Amino acid sequence: MFGRFAALKNDTSALRRKFLDCPYGEDHKQSLDIYLPDEGDGPFPAVFFLHGGGWTAGNKKDAQILPFMSGVQRGYAVVGLGYRLVPHIRYPDNLFDVKAALRWVAENAASYLIDPDHVALTGASAGAHLAMMAAFTQGQAAFEGAPLSKTCTVRAVVDQYGPTDFLRQAAQYDASGYTRMRAPDDTSPESVDELLGVPLKSVPNLACFVNPLDNVHPGIPPVLIQHGRYDPCIPYQQATELYEKIVRTAGEGNAVLDISETYTHADPGYADPESVGRTFAFLDGHLKNNKKKL
Repeated sequence: MFGRFAALKNDTSALRRKFLDCPYGEDHKQSLDIYLPDEGDGPFPAVFFLHGGGWTAGNKKDAQILPFMSGVQRGYAVVGLGYRLVPHIRYPDNLFDVKAALRWVAENAASYLIDPDHVALTGASAGAHLAMMAAFTQGQAAFEGAPLSKTCTVRAVVDQYGPTDFLRQAAQYDASGYTRMRAPDDTSPESVDELLGVPLKSVPNLACFVNPLDNVHPGIPPVLIQHGRYDPCIPYQQATELYEKIVRTAGEGNAVLDISETYTHADPGYADPESVGRTFAFLDGHLKNNKKKL
């Protein structure tokens, strides 16, 4: 699924200040890579990235992080967040990993020059799903996996081609008329059954526990929604319906819809300067430009 993006390389050898494989849990997948600007004492606003791979594959060093790595030169700490994979775990354990990582960073923020009160969660595909769920459920005990405690404040989300409503995904494929991709590591309607360990259609009441769309509320942080019109894995209507739900529920200023008329799934175009510029204009507005107001 990520073949076109995989042709790109995430080369971090030139970055001078980095902390690799920082453990936030006992499993080897529960670790972070932290990249800091070459100069400055911080604390730096932080952009966390969650990789895709259908919840079954991928890692925090994947090239999908490339659209966000320029954040280091823009004055951000960039954090690659690894999480445990299906089938070794099932949802919500991977969501609990994201919450645990946020708590770990909050506790250790001073050591890594990170501002825990100015954090963005970003992700691609399955990682975008987890980023949205983590951001939309801040402070909700049922989604924490541990007692509520000190954690980071998520002030913005970037959703790059993430699934938002699994129960409507198949119908949206049919309506689009596009040829559907089905791969072992994709985020098709079938793969959510693997994520949950049970067919979602047999227990549709679980949708409110796994669908970002069902967890939109007036207090969610602003979301930049980026998707390709010709995405063969996750239909673009997943993006447009999320945007419409956020506007209705949280207000027009809480969502930005960025639909590319040429991109497919995991398109390397997301790493193009123009696309990256739009992404960081959004992040700057919510992590930097509002600091004096807080």
